[in-house]
Amino acid sequence: MILDESQARRIIEKTLALASADEARVNLSGGRGANTRVALNSVTTCGDADNLSVAVTAAFGTRHATATGSETDDAALERLVHTAEDMARVAPEDPEYVPELGPQDYLDIHPWFESTARATQERSVDVARAAIDAARERGVTVAAFFQHNHGFSALGNSSGLFAYTQGTDASLSVTARTTDGAGSGYAADNSRDIDEIDAAAASRRAIEKAEASRSPKTLEPGVYPAILEPLAAAEFLAYAVWNMNARQADEGRSFYATTGGGNKIGEKIVGDNITFTSDPQCPALLSSPFSGDGLPARPHTWIESGVLKKLFYGRYWASKQDTEPCFPSNTILAGGEKTLDEIIADTDRAVLVTRFWYIRSLDPQTILVTGLTRDGVFWVEDGAIQHSVKNFRFNESPIAVLNKVTALSQPTRVGNSLTPALRTSAFTFSSLSEAV
Repeated sequence: MILDESQARRIIEKTLALASADEARVNLSGGRGANTRVALNSVTTCGDADNLSVAVTAAFGTRHATATGSETDDAALERLVHTAEDMARVAPEDPEYVPELGPQDYLDIHPWFESTARATQERSVDVARAAIDAARERGVTVAAFFQHNHGFSALGNSSGLFAYTQGTDASLSVTARTTDGAGSGYAADNSRDIDEIDAAAASRRAIEKAEASRSPKTLEPGVYPAILEPLAAAEFLAYAVWNMNARQADEGRSFYATTGGGNKIGEKIVGDNITFTSDPQCPALLSSPFSGDGLPARPHTWIESGVLKKLFYGRYWASKQDTEPCFPSNTILAGGEKTLDEIIADTDRAVLVTRFWYIRSLDPQTILVTGLTRDGVFWVEDGAIQHSVKNFRFNESPIAVLNKVTALSQPTRVGNSLTPALRTSAFTFSSLSEAV
């Protein structure tokens, strides 16, 4: 269900008027979405969702609790408030509780596109047809999932804060398999604007990967130069981002900690060619202007020319450290001017990775992770792809890799990030995987 700003404000104000707690906050969100699933070159399911959620947070001193529901009539809202307050009264004291925010200034961000908001199931049929037709033409099998959503988010509290935004999103993933099961390929695309989703191009990429990955040769495990395509790079580097929490660093629990206490802000931690930022107004990403508690989204530089400039601070830890709270609204790794194909053409030898799968953390102190390659791994030599190779398990640290980057492509939108393909002089492929 989509509520406009005036409707959302009325419900929030009505709910807050029912509260007797020292502090209260109402989070209201909802939306409409549609999805279509393809398997074995046929549409298997189509779905529509229409949802609404109301969450009431009540606090008595530092005791607090939240109750959620999906109805907005007077009786339902009164029950939610009473439930939240009843739970808050018996909740334990929270020494890390921070008071609700007062009114805030938000950036002028509109992550909403009419093309996506007005999209119908006929649009989903067109996307499914593009994937299926391409697969049948090339004699391969595809599975795909396409969805588009239009939603809103609003919040208000007893300290006078009110925030409202609407957003849209569309995404497509395509997996292709050769009929003998020997080759597999994958491609994905996403955007706030559904008109930017190129289903035919994504399907072609997945199919070409599947065809090219048949009959892989065995390349013995070891340390090799590697080219990570944007999807692989984004999946892998996310672990470096998720660990950029100031509290974990200050308490000595992460790579970003220094010996003896404190964090590495101001230290050089990766190569000179690495700059990592976030910008909620980035046209390719367009994030929400606020977080769930109403904290404004702002642009930030986290790493600049290899130097750690900032870490993420939650509101409690920011108050403890006498600094401003901050969070990443998205992730942007600055890239170069070359395309992926140009980087391949400029490479003597390397393992080319389409994507990773099942990545898991091994050691937070070094951000060492493990995972598997998937959907196309290739040997590059003398500036060209020579043949496919069998999949690998890898054990590697994003920080170690970011110290060895020798080339970056133009950034590509991957989920909530802009990430380039990257070439690294060394990447540890620890063992072989027989998976396709």
